[in-house]
Amino acid sequence: MLRTILTATALATILATSALADVIPALHDALPQTYKDNGIKAAVFNDWAPDEFLDSDGQLKGWSVDIAKEMETRLGVPFTFEGTSFDAIIPGLMSRRFDAGFASFGTTPERLQAIDFVAQRKIGTAFAYPMDSDLDIRAPGDVCGLTVAVLNGSWDLDLLEKLNAADCKDDPVVLQMHGTQAQAELAVRSRRAQATVTGSVKLAYMAKQTGDLKVSDLVLAPVNSCIGVRKDDPLGQVMADTIQSMIDDGTYREIMAKWGLDDAGMLTAGLLITEEHPDL
Repeated sequence: MLRTILTATALATILATSALADVIPALHDALPQTYKDNGIKAAVFNDWAPDEFLDSDGQLKGWSVDIAKEMETRLGVPFTFEGTSFDAIIPGLMSRRFDAGFASFGTTPERLQAIDFVAQRKIGTAFAYPMDSDLDIRAPGDVCGLTVAVLNGSWDLDLLEKLNAADCKDDPVVLQMHGTQAQAELAVRSRRAQATVTGSVKLAYMAKQTGDLKVSDLVLAPVNSCIGVRKDDPLGQVMADTIQSMIDDGTYREIMAKWGLDDAGMLTAGLLITEEHPDL
C-alpha cells in the first residue's frame, strides 16, 4: 500500500510557511508528542557510500544523511544520529533503540511484516568485478556458478537466493557472506570472490572513486530505496510528507544533484510503503 496524505490546501500552507521559516509548523504539529518531547533517534548505516557512510574524519555523510538533516530542520525536533551496522537497524527499531533507520532499505515481504518504509529514491541491484576480469554480466544466467561476495542480511542476498532457485538451479551462485559491503568489495579485490553485488547507485559511485572495479550492465529488481520506521508509527507518514515538501520546493533535487544522482531514479511524490506492492 502506498499512501500520500497531504491535501492540496495543506501542501500550499506548508510551502507558504517554508518560505518564512526553516521549521514547517504543519509537519511539526503532525508529529506524535513523544517525538516533540524527545526528538528522533536515527540509526544510520555507516558503510554505504554515497547513501550513508563515515568519511575520513568519522563524520556521517551521504545523500540519505542530507535528507535526514533536512528533515531535522523542517520538523523542528533534534535528531540523534548513530552510525551502526546494517543488520543492527531493524532489531533496533523493534526494540525502540532507534525511531528511524537511514539505511537505503529495499522493501521485502519479510521486512514489511515488521516495519514500514518511507521511499527516498529508486535503485536496482548490480554486480561489480575487477577491471581485468573476463566476466561480462549482462543476463541473470551469467551469474550462475560464480562466487559472489554479499552483505549479510541485505536485500541483495535475498535476490541471489531467488536467482539460485530460478535461473541457477543447476549451477548455483556460491554465496560468500560479509559483515560489511567494504569487506565484500575487498574480497573481490583480493580475488577471494569473483564479484560482489549491491545497489547500483552505490556500486557506480564506488567504481568511479576507485577505478579498479567495473559494474555490470545487468541491473536486477528496481526498488524504492527507503527509510525504515516501526510498523504503523505515524512518524512514517510525517517523514513521507516531509520528503514531499522537499520535492515541491526543489530541495530534494538539489540534494540528489549534489551527489550526481539527479539523472535517474528520482521520486515525484513522497511515499509511505506499508505492504508489498507491484508498481514503482
